[in-house]
Amino acid sequence: MFLITLAGHWALAQTANNGSRLNITRKKSAPVGNMKFSRIPENLNYKPLSLHNHKAVNSFYRSYLFSSNTSNDTNGTLVAETSERNVEKRTPVVTAGKAEEQLFANEKISVSNIYPNPASDYAELDYNMLPAVRDAKVIFYSILGSQMNEYNLMRGEKKLRVDTREMPTGLYFYQLVLEGKKVATKKMLVRHQQ
Repeated sequence: MFLITLAGHWALAQTANNGSRLNITRKKSAPVGNMKFSRIPENLNYKPLSLHNHKAVNSFYRSYLFSSNTSNDTNGTLVAETSERNVEKRTPVVTAGKAEEQLFANEKISVSNIYPNPASDYAELDYNMLPAVRDAKVIFYSILGSQMNEYNLMRGEKKLRVDTREMPTGLYFYQLVLEGKKVATKKMLVRHQQ
């Protein structure tokens, strides 16, 4: 009986109403429910943002990334207007490949997508171009937008072979530029076999 009474007093002595007995100078804090974490009005009226057209968002950022115009305007509206102005009207051309295999095609030039994609040691690009095309080139960019390589498309040739052995494994953009205008951009994955 004496042992039970001592155990009861010991349990009572170890518990305190405000926490530990050792923390007697602590003041009672406000409950979390009553604390204000920020000064935001309680009644917010907002519409949730949802983007259904991912191609439009991707094309905006692609045009922003590869814009050749430099401007002090940082809100991106000038870039979007410039990229829409530089888009050529594409007319359907009968080519040997399917439409999804073509990077770009018009009445003067047709360029296939790069293959194999993903590339390991090399990648190739097929093209046909008329003598009326003065300047055509393919430019490779890193995922951050820095220019890696630039290849001119020669009139007498039909195929461009790109050496990817020196390119680190990763994602790259390749862009077709006709007579100074950026007409098409696609992705290429370089993955080296180990």
